[in-house]
Amino acid sequence: MPSSLDESSSEGLIELVVTGLAARGRVTIPVSGTSMLPTLRSGERVTLYSARPDAIRPQDVIAYRASGRLVLHRVHAVFPGRVITAGDNYDLFDPPAVPMAAVIGVARDVPGRPAPRRWPRQPGPAAADVWLIGGPADPGNPEGSATPAGWRLHRRPAEGIGVSAEVLAELQAAAAGRPCIGVTEHAVHAASDVLGGLPPQTQVLVGCSFGGLEPAMAQALPGHLVPTEVADVFVRLGPPGVPVSAADALRELTALVAPGEGAM
Repeated sequence: MPSSLDESSSEGLIELVVTGLAARGRVTIPVSGTSMLPTLRSGERVTLYSARPDAIRPQDVIAYRASGRLVLHRVHAVFPGRVITAGDNYDLFDPPAVPMAAVIGVARDVPGRPAPRRWPRQPGPAAADVWLIGGPADPGNPEGSATPAGWRLHRRPAEGIGVSAEVLAELQAAAAGRPCIGVTEHAVHAASDVLGGLPPQTQVLVGCSFGGLEPAMAQALPGHLVPTEVADVFVRLGPPGVPVSAADALRELTALVAPGEGAM
């Protein structure tokens, strides 16, 4: 869960902030929690300024109302009526997108998010297991995408909100003790900013839904989400929040980590 500016935040405090912004145009408040590490630490103070919805841009740090708390996170994409956000300490976007009406203010002069650690290019031909979720259980490549000869493709069907218990166990076993990449449109970092190459035995998960649910909800819904701890890093191959097809994912991954190795 995102950490709030104040773990005891309430609607009353939020209204005080809103009133202060309306009267003075800015309000200074303390930060608590770990979601914006290493950029902002608990105990630091930030100044919020009034912000027009049409003035909010990617990389702005905004304060918004969420479940009775005031959350301070970075904007990664702006759409009509909503923004996609994430804490700097997280690799996945906040679920769900934040309605523009929930945005209370913007914190200026906050440093940018640190660059992610880059996976270096590897010597020799690329070798990886690529798991494509959402198609028939067929290890072939029906899309006809060019992929390196050393890549092994595993297609598995989706089920409900994610995958079946059997497929989840298979993915967890495959990733255990091996480098694992989660490819999802909900990833903060673009693959081009992270992937230079794939270490030996890398497992690449494409089309998975990552996360966790409260036990009661998990029991009520069919299928299983893939726990975030299964992957070592999350990347996206398109714009924030925009899914890509399995064929496009294969092409983009090949171009990034194994240029010139594609084979039909």
